[in-house]
Amino acid sequence: MTIDVSTLSACWGNYGRYLQTFLESYLHQTFFKKMEVVLVHYEPKKKDLELIKDFQKKYPGRLQHIIGTKVKSLYCAWNTCAKHAKGKYLAVWNIDDLRTKDSIQMQFNLIKNRNIGFVYGNYTDVTKFGEKIGNFIDYKKYKKIELTRSMILGPFYMFKKNLWSKIGFFDEQFKIAGDFDFAIRLALVSKGRMITKNLGYYLNSQKGLSTKPNRLQNIEKDQICFRYGIFEKIEKKNLQHLLSFEVKNLLYNKKFIPINKFLKKYNQFVYKRIMDREFFLNRSFFKKF
Repeated sequence: MTIDVSTLSACWGNYGRYLQTFLESYLHQTFFKKMEVVLVHYEPKKKDLELIKDFQKKYPGRLQHIIGTKVKSLYCAWNTCAKHAKGKYLAVWNIDDLRTKDSIQMQFNLIKNRNIGFVYGNYTDVTKFGEKIGNFIDYKKYKKIELTRSMILGPFYMFKKNLWSKIGFFDEQFKIAGDFDFAIRLALVSKGRMITKNLGYYLNSQKGLSTKPNRLQNIEKDQICFRYGIFEKIEKKNLQHLLSFEVKNLLYNKKFIPINKFLKKYNQFVYKRIMDREFFLNRSFFKKF
């Protein structure tokens, strides 16, 4: 049995209410026979365990279920998924989001045997789980330079597994914006391609980690901007928080690891951004003081 693609999926708390529909959506993936879901499940309820067990019995080898007794962050979960994944390609897929049936297939067809490290694309923002009508998010308007300045990979990106350890893991210091940090590192070391078709339906109910009104999200966003020299995007109100985390280190499994262990030219990259002529002509960052 060949597994080409593994998902990074997580479940905790009352997210179990999405589990059955998520698994049904997984079954309808056109790439189902060559993929697996790797699900880190924190404090699962009995009915969720029964649902998982029944699925594994019907479809052996298609679902890795990793139980966590103590709730940890999303990025701890994704790192655990990546560590256990059997596929050469990793696809982000949280259980409160639904992919289109050919979503994995399209991304795999684009990334396999090509000199690219990741694939991302457009998606639909919905306010209720299971809805198919919403706000279509189109990334065509963004220039490629924005891959190292903004989070434009969306909620349904795929990347080569070997990059997970090559560029450094998901930084477990972050609670909400860790995918933005990881996306920048992906773009710094590899090429990406965009799919213009709809990859899925992202639940934006204002209740999720990254969608509910939350000051922490803005603080983390600005910490990441500080880390990669995107100074003009930092909000003045968050300046006091910029040194509240390890700027030059990634947290993985309770250990801090220097970014430049992975990104050998990290210091030069940030220095270049600081010295960029356009940055100094604009001087927008300094106007905030």
